[in-house]
Amino acid sequence: MNAGGTQVSEMVDVAVVGGGMAGATLAWALRREGVSVALVERRAAPTGAVTNADPDRVSAINTGSRAILDRLGLWDRIAEVGAAPIEHIEVTDGDGAGRTVLDRDEAAVEALGHVVPNAAIVTAAWDALRAEGEADLRDGAAVAHMVRGNDIRLILDRGGEHEELAARLVVGEGGEHSAIREAAGIGTRGWHHNRYALVATVTAERDLGGWAFERFLAEGPLAFLPLGGNRASIVWTTGPAVAAELEAEPEAAFLARLQDRFGPALGRLTAVGRRASYPLELRVADRFTTERTALVGNAGHLVHPVGGQGFNLGLRDVQALAEEVGRARRRGWDPGHRQVLARYEG
Repeated sequence: MNAGGTQVSEMVDVAVVGGGMAGATLAWALRREGVSVALVERRAAPTGAVTNADPDRVSAINTGSRAILDRLGLWDRIAEVGAAPIEHIEVTDGDGAGRTVLDRDEAAVEALGHVVPNAAIVTAAWDALRAEGEADLRDGAAVAHMVRGNDIRLILDRGGEHEELAARLVVGEGGEHSAIREAAGIGTRGWHHNRYALVATVTAERDLGGWAFERFLAEGPLAFLPLGGNRASIVWTTGPAVAAELEAEPEAAFLARLQDRFGPALGRLTAVGRRASYPLELRVADRFTTERTALVGNAGHLVHPVGGQGFNLGLRDVQALAEEVGRARRRGWDPGHRQVLARYEG
């Protein structure tokens, strides 16, 4: 401990703050490059088995992202939990007059994408880090203070105890409220959409058969994503008042309203699981790097989920930063040097 009673750790090459999908995947990608890593997460680390029985949040993983996860050795772990293929996508306007269908055969691919629970991605990366055993994993730890100099010093509050973590580069994930982005003084630009996304798992009378559906309604888009069999993960975009109503509505009334808006494509909608709603906004960081600091994932760019690009974009950040830091390590360079970060941001 130092004179102030704070426990001091050894220096690591990279400290990743935020152990969600992008952060945990980045930590694992860096370890595969031979980089020394600390992963800091304010919540408890994921443990135990994950299922896709009633996932809270899912992501549509495109073919490029699947390839990245496969190269990282994570895809098979994720697929064990559940990775439902998207083989066809039907897009319609509000009154059904306009219809477009995308098909895997026309695209000459095995699948247009896969729907996976977010928890499966996070858990796969944490499990890989634990099994490898070389990363410094600190869950239940919040960043209380950050000091930049010849290196970065993070003061962590971990259950009331203070720990000091030293790194040559600090990467902020942690979503749209990134503590590292704020501590680094990086501003953002964007706006709130005044819309909420209500998400839930719905059971239908018919098997989805690999079909995904996107209905562009007057109040906002409604998406059905296949989870396997006759289950779908829905994302229903509405105004804040309607979202609150839908979240609290009795199951029968909710299903009736959803059936009216979606239509008969899957037969009768028979059940709905847990419902939750999330505010939607566009938020882009003014820059992705500053002195010994970089941003990945939602800390750098938060987008509307209708395009399915949130984690797919974040995974491109992960790949690019891991490659640059890995290249720097092989050449004996400082991973936090401005020229290394400039290559990432460029």
